[in-house]
Order: sequence, then structure tokens, then C-alpha cells
Amino acid sequence: MTQTSPLLLALLFAAGMNAQTPCDWFDHDGDGVIGGNTFLYALGDYGVVGGPMDPDSSGVQDLSDLLSFLPYFGNSCDNLDWYDTTTGHIIYLAVVEYAVHTEDLAGLGSTLPAGSVTYHLYALLEDPDDFLLAVYGDEDRPLVLETADAFYGFGDEPGETVVVSSYQPLFNSAFPANEFTSWFNAGVDADANSTASVGWVAGIANWTDGLDAGSITMDDSIGGAFFNNFPLPTTNNGAVPIGQFTVTDPSAFSGTINLLAKTAMDDGTEGIEFAEGLTFSNADLTVFGCMDEEATNFDPAATWQLDGDCAYPGDFNGDGEFTVEDLLGMLADFGCTSCPQGDINGDGVVNVQDILLFLTLL
Repeated sequence: MTQTSPLLLALLFAAGMNAQTPCDWFDHDGDGVIGGNTFLYALGDYGVVGGPMDPDSSGVQDLSDLLSFLPYFGNSCDNLDWYDTTTGHIIYLAVVEYAVHTEDLAGLGSTLPAGSVTYHLYALLEDPDDFLLAVYGDEDRPLVLETADAFYGFGDEPGETVVVSSYQPLFNSAFPANEFTSWFNAGVDADANSTASVGWVAGIANWTDGLDAGSITMDDSIGGAFFNNFPLPTTNNGAVPIGQFTVTDPSAFSGTINLLAKTAMDDGTEGIEFAEGLTFSNADLTVFGCMDEEATNFDPAATWQLDGDCAYPGDFNGDGEFTVEDLLGMLADFGCTSCPQGDINGDGVVNVQDILLFLTLL
């Protein structure tokens, strides 16, 4: 199902925009690509009164202008038109308890106290080709995260992070708390080998300096956003990381966020989707895992099952099929008495009978 978003409706009727294409607005250097030069231009003039990239004609280059630009970044101007908007692709927010800290941990900037808890916040997307473009907020659509005491390691000071791109895993061995600083992912995994990065803008100078320890907010008139600098699909079986947040008092952690995603439409084209006012709380935790009692890794505590969460006897690579690759895995486990993946007949050992049963599945 598609519809034209309120944002795009406003754009289409502003300054005769219905006769213009995205490149008329966003190809700043005229090279036929909405690329890096335009991206730097959009960020460089963010918050500028009378800024030239102001599709909604508000008089200020603000969050709405940035959100209208991000879906088209990286596109060639050949036959590029405005995207339709979709609904129902952003289906769920999941708060997962990632780590409970039972002892103090040394950090680069400060000690992470015992009793703290690290949570991971995810958006669950409907299609594996959907991906997150931005997490955002302004005075009309505030982004608010709150906890009872403080968010550990969130900020611009040494030893702190705002986005995952600032995370330096090389420090983890000497300063183990470094792994648990709070940050926004905006769709990018915390992987030392990742080539993707997360950028951010805010409508207030030195934005993080004005935050209370127990609150992360974007609710000013200009607004701000966290966004993927390399907009590619980054879903992990449908779960897209929004952020990691370590709270020193886990008695309360909740919030309201807004998301912009690029979505895969049924006809093979791309669309965009806004999801605003999404709420979450650690009073309603999600446990990812296999919920199928027939699987070898059934988890009775699981509350949400992602694609690929379940493992079945004989399916060693988890692709849902029985192939030569799986047979090689079974042969490697031959004689094992604690390998349920290869113990197809359930007699407690991977033996000839299991291999014969497997061959009937090919």
C-alpha cells in the first residue's frame, strides 16, 4: 500500500515544486548525481536562515529539509522522481537486555558502576531490503530518551560517544567499560571492520553539553538527526540497530523516537516510510530467539523470532535447505555425543543412521 506523505505533499506544492524533480532541488553542483558534494552542502548550511536547500520554504534549512534530502542521496539524476511513501514496513521497536554489569568497569573517561545495564534498541523491518535512513527529532516530533539516573558514556568528552562511528574497540582491553558507552547506530552495526559510518546534526550548538545526565532529547525548532552516511541495507534478519544505551539505574529506561526508512515496494521500486512517536520501555523487554519447539535451539524465554533464529537437525548452515554443505558438517560431527544439529534420529550420537536419514532429505 502506498500513499503520498504529508511532508512530500507540502514539498510538491511549495514554490511550484510539482513540476520539479529531486535533482532540481538537491543536485547542488549540477554533476547529475545527488552525491557527496551536495551532502556536505546540506550539512554545512544546516540551521542557516535563508539557506538555499529549503524545499519546504520554511525560511530555515532544518530537519524537514534534511529528511526530504536523505532518501535521494547517492542517486543518479537519470529518470529520478519523488518516491511514494509506504506504511507497515517499520513494524516493531525492540528493547533487548544486552549486558548486566555485576562489578565496576574501568572506562576511558569514568568508571561504569556495578548494577548498570546495557540495552540495545532495534527497529524490526518487514522486508530484508528495507533499511534505516535516520533517527530524528524536533519540537513537533520530539526525540526523548530517559532513565532514572544517567546514560553512561554519552557525549563529546574523552571516553564518550554520540554515534557508533566514534567507538574505538582497541581500547576495550585496557578500559572494558569502553565497549558499553551509549551511542546511536542508525542502522550501522558496532563492527570494527564496518565501512559504514553514522553522522549527526543538531539545531543547537554544543547540543550534548546541555543535556541532563538522565535525558537525551532533540526537541528544538531546527531539530536534529542521526543518519547512515552510506545508505545501504543493514538489516540482520529484519532487526536494525538504533542504538546502544547503558543506564546506571535500570529501574527505568524509556523513550519516544522517530524513524525514516527506505522501503522495498511490491512492484520492485523503492519507497520511503516515516514512523513517528514510536515508544519503548525496558518494562517490556524483547528476547530474540527460536520459538519453535521442534528446533534444536528452542528458547522458551524468546518473545520474538527473527528469520534464521531456529536451527534444525541436518541444516548446519541455517539456510532452510539440505545440501552438500550440510552433509560435510554432519561428517565433521560424526561420532559426536553432544551435537544435536547432526543427531537427526535423536539417539544421542551422530552415526551412520543419521547420515542415511540425511541422504533421504537431499
